[in-house]
Amino acid sequence: MLTYENKIEIYTRRKTGETINSISSRFKVHKSDIKYLIRLIDYHGLEIVKPTKRKIYLDEFKEQAINRILVDGDSIKSVAIELGFSSDSILSNWVKYYLKNGNTLKKDNKRSFSMKKTIKATNTPKSIEKNVKEENLYLKEEILYLKAENEYLKKLKALAQNSKK
Repeated sequence: MLTYENKIEIYTRRKTGETINSISSRFKVHKSDIKYLIRLIDYHGLEIVKPTKRKIYLDEFKEQAINRILVDGDSIKSVAIELGFSSDSILSNWVKYYLKNGNTLKKDNKRSFSMKKTIKATNTPKSIEKNVKEENLYLKEEILYLKAENEYLKKLKALAQNSKK
């Protein structure tokens, strides 16, 4: 694992003319990883490689990124660099998971009825309010998912029509 200082040194060495092969040997890093790092810093600046806390991304964000690859035809590397990911494997894993699970990021594509059962089983005002909030959150997520799915289908239809011409 490269430190922040290593990344800065790699970038500086490359920009002063050192070959990727030489840098790869010196730091024991694959050449493609060095190329990716250089492109990432060129796009975002040195701030992008500063250590940060682990980020958590919403499913809607993931689906938008995935759609750029599957629908728009952008490359995984270019989208990952534009989004500022430390590695393109993050996005690659999202795409694999999405395709493996029937074009969804949801763990269970069927609606869960457990919330309704919980509402009936507990009658205290606080538990009902909590369950209503959970249900609202679930419904908002479902709406976002359905909107993304509709956009995907529209783009797919447009692509199919364009390919017929």
